[in-house]
Amino acid sequence: MSNMVFGEVDWNSADSGSGGKSDFMRLEEGENTVRIMGNPVQFYIHWIVGADGKKGKINSPVNNPELVSRLEDSGFKRQARWLIKILDRSDDSFRLLEVGPQIYNAIKALYNNKRWGKVTQYDVTVLRGSPGQQPLYSVQPNPKESLSSDFKAKFMEFNDRINVERAISPSTAEAVCEKMGWSTSAPETSESPASDDNDFDFDFE
Repeated sequence: MSNMVFGEVDWNSADSGSGGKSDFMRLEEGENTVRIMGNPVQFYIHWIVGADGKKGKINSPVNNPELVSRLEDSGFKRQARWLIKILDRSDDSFRLLEVGPQIYNAIKALYNNKRWGKVTQYDVTVLRGSPGQQPLYSVQPNPKESLSSDFKAKFMEFNDRINVERAISPSTAEAVCEKMGWSTSAPETSESPASDDNDFDFDFE
């Protein structure tokens, strides 16, 4: 298996192939405007069909290569995903947004565009099309504007409270085997890598 990066990544180095309203943002059909608050955190998933015949998503058990190979040999390929801390402009609340390659690569293109640069300095609008539309997602930049300093304390509270590591932690062998109806696989070989959530590059006035 190829080497994998797991945790916070620079926009150019990624593998690009809870209370009140949820701490996770769901992208609705149409316009979804957000302010990105830092670097993406990379992890891996598998879309599976479990023993009960239901489709679902599990975090890849990346610390158990044999189990990952078993999932892939069964047709459930490992896919990269990213969690991003964002300010949801629909209600100005901080949330986590999980994105796939379409959105990731569109944000990366803005990051690498000299006219736009750091994506923490302006809002972006994620456009979600109707089911079956391709591409399903596109990303548009909004004019550069610093965030009000009023958001700073709210963001720090969110950052202290949210547990990104729990959201991206690899599934255990027991959990995967239970979903798949398999006998228990070999034990995991290492602990999940830790990510560093302390280096933020937001732009407050």
